[in-house]
Amino acid sequence: SSRVVRERHFALVGSMPCRQAMRGSPRGAASCRPAASYRPDIGVRRPAKQEQRRTVTAEAAFQATPVETKHLNFSDPAAAFAAKSNFELLRTTLVFTICRIGPIVRHCQTLYDLALKILGSTITHGLLRHTLFNHFCAGENAKEIVPKMEKLHHYGIGGILDYAAEAKDEPVTRAAAPEVVPAGEAEDDVVGAPLSARLYYYENESKCDAHRDIFLDAVRAVKDATPNGFAAIKLSGLGDPKLLERMSNVLVQMASLFKSLSDGGEEPMDYPCALFYTADRSGVLDYETFSKAWKNLFHIESEEEVREIFSKLDVDEDGQINYLEWSSGFKLSEVDALVHKCKKQGPVYKSALSPEERALYFNLVNRVEQIIMLAEELDVRVMVDAEWTDIQPAIDSLVLWLQRKYNRGSKPIVFNTYQCYLKGMHERALRDLDRSKIEGWRFGAKLVRGAYMVSEREKAQTRGHESPICETYEDTEQNYHNVIDACVSHNAESTSTEPGHEKAEILIASHNQSSIEFALKRLEELGKNSEGVYFGQLLGMADHLTFTLGAKGFAAYKYVPYGPIDEVVPYLIRRTQENSAILGSEGVQQERQMVQKELRRRLLPI
Repeated sequence: SSRVVRERHFALVGSMPCRQAMRGSPRGAASCRPAASYRPDIGVRRPAKQEQRRTVTAEAAFQATPVETKHLNFSDPAAAFAAKSNFELLRTTLVFTICRIGPIVRHCQTLYDLALKILGSTITHGLLRHTLFNHFCAGENAKEIVPKMEKLHHYGIGGILDYAAEAKDEPVTRAAAPEVVPAGEAEDDVVGAPLSARLYYYENESKCDAHRDIFLDAVRAVKDATPNGFAAIKLSGLGDPKLLERMSNVLVQMASLFKSLSDGGEEPMDYPCALFYTADRSGVLDYETFSKAWKNLFHIESEEEVREIFSKLDVDEDGQINYLEWSSGFKLSEVDALVHKCKKQGPVYKSALSPEERALYFNLVNRVEQIIMLAEELDVRVMVDAEWTDIQPAIDSLVLWLQRKYNRGSKPIVFNTYQCYLKGMHERALRDLDRSKIEGWRFGAKLVRGAYMVSEREKAQTRGHESPICETYEDTEQNYHNVIDACVSHNAESTSTEPGHEKAEILIASHNQSSIEFALKRLEELGKNSEGVYFGQLLGMADHLTFTLGAKGFAAYKYVPYGPIDEVVPYLIRRTQENSAILGSEGVQQERQMVQKELRRRLLPI
């Protein structure tokens, strides 16, 4: 039954790497106890052969390519734009020109509305179709995108489909009381780059259901149009971001509580979500320390009660509790019961979710799982976009549970996203790589620099805490390259087909040529081919990277938005504004010069 194959995923972080990893040696997981020793009642799934449901390996779209960087030339316009007609090159030049005209960029929404009034939708959308839309999007529906996807495939390029249209407008009403999974079942069933093509604003639960249906259609479109591609989803479209923020706060406050217990039972600090990834996780609790600190913070009825809590959290029964044993040991419902025993109504007490919030969270999880279940059925991989730090801990918690459940076959179905402009992201990647080994699932990740730098810094300044963003571009670059290195080194060490020891799959989503070259150079130094390492850029941008990689047999992808043109306009406006912002960058300048050079070569051969 579905109840049997579901696992408990109320765990606050949902992971249990080895004690060596928690003590500062992330690469030391090989010596740790295998995941089968963990008790399933704590929230960690016990690997078993019968649970590996995908036994047939899908035919790979790309062959593992030996890496020889000396044969790669990203500056050859003839090779980079071989797939483009003269008209497409001229259109690219036009798009670059439009993006350089400040008044048009700043007022493009107003100009669009004015064109609709004066010219009408047919002429306005006709002009958009032959300029911005056809440059940045693949088509209006799953059938229409097939020719462009076939063309990309002909040149060795795969697709990451992102439905760029908004859900159909409905009257904005107060959300009705959600339909709730019965309490007894819900307890067992729910856990506590390139930019996505869409932004989401919560209106009601019906709107979230409409977004779910859009993502389900996107998964089907991947199967039909680019079978070895990906679908991209964004969890803020499937539930109220405020709910994800509240859930993230629970995770953060429970981490703060662990630190407080490690320090002897001082009142936990009100720790901001933005600094969750840099929090100190090195503490270890023995029973004496735990008991004394617990009694300082909570009302207890007996010593036996404290002993029972400690024993439950001490999963490997070694007399100590590390952070990830702690974080995997509480369910959402238990946090609610726990806070009522707090001696003070501090941050931990205030973090617990209300019954209505838990019901809405169940709805969110059910929507996400419907998408992933269809993806597994159709053998489609799904990338979950990263978002802003106020909600990211909750997203990571949910994605980790999905990975433990659905990444146990011949390839990972669920990919998380790592924003490497965040401090602490390298350490997080190492922890997740190790937990995949221990728990027996395939690691899948999209690696990006990040999309919320300005707003994150502004929020940190307003709130009076340290910015979660790396201080300089060079720091971000180093962080990004460190995460790439961690992943390719993991693959270099993976020589077994045992669960958890298989190669990871990563998509390096970057328009930065130096990062692409760094990854290829590391593979070359390690003496490994490109198996499990993919590269991705936005459709309409960085073609000199994507098509050069595809021509040399590397797994190169385009991030492909699609949808009805009138509903895709917000994406086109945002893409125009983003291009304008980065037009002065070295990579965009190089691409623009290469386009012009190729046009001169074709049109002025003499």
